Amino acid sequence: MSRQSHRHFSNNDNHRPVSDLSPMDKSMAAALALAQRRFEATFLHAPVGIAHVGLDGRFLLVNPRFCAISGYDADTLIRTGFQQITHPDDLNADEALLARLNSGEIPRYSMEKRYVRADGAIIWINLTVAMARDEADQPEFYVAVIEDLSDLRQASFEAVHDALTGLLNRRGFACRARDMLADAGRQGRSVSLLYVDLDGFKQLNDAFGHAAGDACLVDVGQLLKDQACPGDIVARIGGDEFLLLATEWDHQPVSDSAEAIRLALATYGMGISGSFGIVTTDVPDPVDLDRLIACADDAMRTAKRAGKNRLCAAAFI
Repeated sequence: MSRQSHRHFSNNDNHRPVSDLSPMDKSMAAALALAQRRFEATFLHAPVGIAHVGLDGRFLLVNPRFCAISGYDADTLIRTGFQQITHPDDLNADEALLARLNSGEIPRYSMEKRYVRADGAIIWINLTVAMARDEADQPEFYVAVIEDLSDLRQASFEAVHDALTGLLNRRGFACRARDMLADAGRQGRSVSLLYVDLDGFKQLNDAFGHAAGDACLVDVGQLLKDQACPGDIVARIGGDEFLLLATEWDHQPVSDSAEAIRLALATYGMGISGSFGIVTTDVPDPVDLDRLIACADDAMRTAKRAGKNRLCAAAFI
């Protein structure tokens, strides 16, 4: 630790020599010294970040783990404040909770927020803040505990996303789709599901290699995202199969987007096109998701049997 960040651990130079203390005073001094050593060891070696923060937001004391999480050394942190390393989009929420803590409305608070590291990277952390008060019970400084959520968030992301395209995977699609169907049902809006299966993908892999096949899948995923409207859900559910779940807005029927995707795929080259199945429900319900997917899958297979590179619609039954 830097000399600045370590200053709270220094001994008081005004203490009397130990030889002048009474046995009781010696016992108390030993107990205080032990408590000091234990605090120092805990602070220095804690697996989470710990910081003492002034009432103005400036860091007073930081431990090595907090430096590692934030990417700043202790001297730099102590010259700044939490406002400078907090992501701008999260600062208002943090300060609002701090105001409630200052007013005595809450004894502490926890939140997930982002830091902007010294190298410019954005990381997620879990922050817990409590107030430390002086002997007169007046606010003195904040005690902050910081946990790095980067690995946890990455694992959560990977659990519901396709590693190649970055789209949702089957599991992620199911979670998001059920929420969308519930919202659309409450709003009285119809929902359409587009099922896409590439034509000629195996031949592309055989002729040009898996790298070309992977590049094609990434391109198709981007094409679907480009054609989707805000709030639509796009997923790769395996192999060369994709789903797009969309609310039917008056100004842009999903079938129009589907046809635009089909035409774009037909001009992709390398023998690639797409067979499309689409199904629409006027009474969206999360419990119908599996049946909705099955109907769209059946419509896609009808398009395959009819010669590929076409869009077939199916009734939702």
